[in-house]
Amino acid sequence: MDLANEHRYLRPVFDEIYWVDRPREPCPERLENVWLPKDVQSFYGKEMAAALAEIVGRGETDLVHVEFDLMAPYAAAISGVPKIWTMHDVGAISFFQSYFREMKGLGKFRRIPHWIARVAYEKKAASWFDHVVTLTEADRRRFSLICPRRKISVVSSGVDLDHFSGNEAAAFRATDAIVYVGHYAHYPNEDAVVYFCREILPLIRRRFPSIVFNVVGSVPTRPVRELPGKYPHVFVTGLVEDVKPYLRGAKVFVAPVRIGQGIKGKILEAFAMGLPVVASSRAAEGITAMPGRDLLVADDPRKFADAVCGLLESPAARERLGKAGQTVAQGRYGWDRLSDQLDAVYTEVIAAHAAGKEQTAA
Repeated sequence: MDLANEHRYLRPVFDEIYWVDRPREPCPERLENVWLPKDVQSFYGKEMAAALAEIVGRGETDLVHVEFDLMAPYAAAISGVPKIWTMHDVGAISFFQSYFREMKGLGKFRRIPHWIARVAYEKKAASWFDHVVTLTEADRRRFSLICPRRKISVVSSGVDLDHFSGNEAAAFRATDAIVYVGHYAHYPNEDAVVYFCREILPLIRRRFPSIVFNVVGSVPTRPVRELPGKYPHVFVTGLVEDVKPYLRGAKVFVAPVRIGQGIKGKILEAFAMGLPVVASSRAAEGITAMPGRDLLVADDPRKFADAVCGLLESPAARERLGKAGQTVAQGRYGWDRLSDQLDAVYTEVIAAHAAGKEQTAA
């Protein structure tokens, strides 16, 4: 881990940071009589659990907020304070929309026991917390099916409107480029760009032979790295310091995501930049925006390609759609607005915990 780089990003945000190395040895397969999935085991370490327990034990902590199901088991080591868990994507509990590579195709049926165990883990993990937060209403409904008694709130992810600001109209971007942004070790992103290059991009290139497709983002997997050798004018950047120049230089942002759930922050960034978006219904699901007005939505490869080509052909359409998406980002997804929503959840959970302690004492 590049600690200097981590400090650069985290120091302006947090007053105190405690560093614990990622565990080098696998943790026990079970915790409180529940099986821990392999990916969860790889993030659980006794040193981190002990550090958290020691910090909370000082009596200076009002609330513990845990992000992602990979980190949820640490809540089991903490007591005496309210705990919140944010589920960024409930795709892990979906049999047909799982974001794990192993669950693709017919292979998913061989992994039914693993899926059942995963659902049991997610259900047990929720019991370690006073409150669960999801990023979309759809995810709240899905998670409530396995945890009907658990208090669940929705607080969306957002976008840095100061950084991702569209200072120039999308209609006048000169580069014949379309762009996708992702972390490709996360299988839905790999699947999206491989599918796009195989099924959609050739249809676009029949009408726009010079079009460039920039695949931007970290940890490109082997199938992603092989794309430029298979398809003309596809460029894979790998990790970049800032995705903004690639968004600024493109005419259309594409999000052909087929699996997973949650909200796609990449679309919010494109919105904020005034970049018109063509997305699958899966990618658009978690975002409060109107298809046809704020973004274009298509699932069939030919319809998706037609939507992209229509924007490439029309500067006016690009400008109109880009401005509409930008209005959505500015009106709903700024961090100031969303942090107020999360603060309200904090206040509610802390008050409920205090009331429970008073009832117990009485």
